Amino acid sequence: MKQWILACRSLARRPGYTITAILVLVLGIGATTALFSVVDTVLLKPLPYPNPDRLVTVMEASPSKNQKDSLIAPVRIEDWHRMNQTFDVVSGSYGESATDTSGPEPERLAGRRVAPRYFDVYRTAPLVGRTFTAEEDKFGGPAVAVISYGLWTRRFGQDPRVTSNRLVLGGRGFSIVGVMPKDFAAASIDVWLPAQTYPPLMRQRDARFFTGIGRMKPGVTIQQAQGDLARVQRQLGEQFARTDKDWSAIVRDLKESRVGDYRRTLLLVFGAVGMLLLIAVANIAGLTLAQLHTREREMAIRSSVGASRQQVVATVMREVLLIAAAGAAFGGAAAAASVKLMSGFFTDLPRLAELRFDWRALLFAAGASLLAAIAFGLIPAVQATRSSLAAMLAEGNRSVSSGRRRLQRSLVVAQLAVTVLLLASAGLLLRSYRNLSAVDSGFDSNNTIVFHVGAAWNEDRARVGTLQERLVAELHRLPGVEAAGMTNFLPATGATFRYQIQLEGITRAEENGKFTVGSRTVSPGYLRALHAPLLAGDWCPELRMDFRAAPKALVNRRFAELYGKGENMVGRHYSPAENPRYLVEITGVVGDMREDGLAASPAPYVYLCSSAGSWPDPEYVARTKGDPRAMMGAIRQLVRNLDPNRAVFGVKTIGNVVDEALDQPRLNVRFLTLFAGSAMLLASIGLYSLVTLLVTARTREIGVRVALGARRGQIVRLVLSGAVRLLGAGVVIGLGLTLVAQRLLKTVLFGVSPLDGLTLVGAIVVLAAASTLAAFLPARRAAAIDPLEAMRGE
Repeated sequence: MKQWILACRSLARRPGYTITAILVLVLGIGATTALFSVVDTVLLKPLPYPNPDRLVTVMEASPSKNQKDSLIAPVRIEDWHRMNQTFDVVSGSYGESATDTSGPEPERLAGRRVAPRYFDVYRTAPLVGRTFTAEEDKFGGPAVAVISYGLWTRRFGQDPRVTSNRLVLGGRGFSIVGVMPKDFAAASIDVWLPAQTYPPLMRQRDARFFTGIGRMKPGVTIQQAQGDLARVQRQLGEQFARTDKDWSAIVRDLKESRVGDYRRTLLLVFGAVGMLLLIAVANIAGLTLAQLHTREREMAIRSSVGASRQQVVATVMREVLLIAAAGAAFGGAAAAASVKLMSGFFTDLPRLAELRFDWRALLFAAGASLLAAIAFGLIPAVQATRSSLAAMLAEGNRSVSSGRRRLQRSLVVAQLAVTVLLLASAGLLLRSYRNLSAVDSGFDSNNTIVFHVGAAWNEDRARVGTLQERLVAELHRLPGVEAAGMTNFLPATGATFRYQIQLEGITRAEENGKFTVGSRTVSPGYLRALHAPLLAGDWCPELRMDFRAAPKALVNRRFAELYGKGENMVGRHYSPAENPRYLVEITGVVGDMREDGLAASPAPYVYLCSSAGSWPDPEYVARTKGDPRAMMGAIRQLVRNLDPNRAVFGVKTIGNVVDEALDQPRLNVRFLTLFAGSAMLLASIGLYSLVTLLVTARTREIGVRVALGARRGQIVRLVLSGAVRLLGAGVVIGLGLTLVAQRLLKTVLFGVSPLDGLTLVGAIVVLAAASTLAAFLPARRAAAIDPLEAMRGE
């Protein structure tokens, strides 16, 4: 205990070093531990269900060459559940919003319609009540609902008697039968309702709208399960050739399906934070070497009175471990506080409801601190005591061992190299983000508002169709509205339906005469509201609730170029590959829009002209002459006049939609720029410490040079030349690291090469400027050395 008290006193006598080391360690450990909590929650922790490794998503695989995922028809879910040999249970669900009018004001609830056995897949007991019975899953069964933890808390104050309440959805009362735990699903989901699929729809094998979910039997692998469902689908293809032939199945791990798209970004950010921690450790190691230099006489005296080298190293390590413990404590506290802020940075990440600072993060912080202590304490301590301490005592304080110089130089070069990598990566991501921002989206996002009006798929279609027809017509009559319409999916979001078609009059064969296209359902005013250019033909006919009208559609330029080879497309017909008798007339050709995201090149698309009521819950879009948000009061009043029980929600501008498409690139830029700036600051501190140490060690030599007539400029150049050599080595190694990292960088860049010369030169220039300033300060002090004082000090 006495030795630890002495170590505390020793650190207290050197507050500058102690505080700096702790602050740098807190920065590195705090940031790394907070990001570890996010990575751990999203990527590492198992899903919060019993035996989560047996949970998978099951999707249909289209007959196209690349076997793209497709949603599942409800009848096929039942076929797969009945005919498989590798699953305990197969089910599915689809999203459906609903307007609840049981409260004082209509409220939009985000819901899921679930197939039979849905909750059996997860095997998670509800907090309150129960889940659905077999009778409730049947068409015409009781109207019941299971609500989320969030809705239970928000609306009912976690009342355990909540099952005595009802929700009123679409004018129909739904009895609440249960409440699911907080971590069961995304926080955005409010309610689960039984799908109770309409019997005629159960006979339509090409009605694909469910997302499949399954629980494999114990010991079954994903490959075995996929092979089993492929076998089942082949049997169905023989029995139902028109709708099932050549279709297969895709089975994926449920966790990978939920988080796989975010893995690359999270690992990129976590890697950057890890590098920041390495730089912090290298920086403290340099500071430790510098302060050990000032304590050489102390260590020599300890040695001369009988202390062994191990005892001297132990003395240093006790101080280092105290710094590491303080860094772990304060860094862990900073990480715990930062974790609460992470949901604000990573708004789109899955599993955020599970994010918390737990024992795993605390263990990570402790482990990082221990490794940091060994790296920044033990290595410098061993290096500092390698020379004869008695010789040091005899020499006084005139020199620094060449081994120690090499170690500290190596640390500084490593910091500079990693900083080059981070600065270059941040610059590349910034240029990529600017390129994405400048992409021609093919539509005009100015003065355009988007909103939803609550409607459910199981509502009476005539009622919903009448509302849509009247609403779109009244929107056009509102003063200040130039155009208005609706669509099932907005552009630049990547949300789409893809299916295969056969095109009339085109003889070129592709995919056995079939073409895969993306699809949007639109009303005529929608494309005009986006200022989509009409290149040929005419717009969709006026929106009417007429399900018997001959189907019509527009196609985009890419469709016409790829499949029409310059021929006139207007007046031609296409049909879904699964239903050749269903002919759709092409009435016009519009310009290409970035439907699949700003980074994706325009793909062939068809814009199917909508009948009112065919898509109950569309995106309404209105273009205004002025600020579109100023029109929302009039729009809400218009909806209230048409149907006071409808909730208006999801209000945003098309500009917001484009901004959301840039959220992830923007987040990458912000984080990496922050880390690169921090790294540059730490590397500059390390270089400053090294140059200061070297100047101190060469005080006598510099004094002699000044006495012999060396000018101030010559002394400054002498000192800076050493720093420039270190910077050059760091730049070379950093460029090598960038070369190694180009494969990863290439996956997140758009319109710029990972080895872009301008960006790399810019990173080098920025680091060179910061490094020159860091080295110039001690160089200037060296030039001001009084030769007499230097000699007297020796």
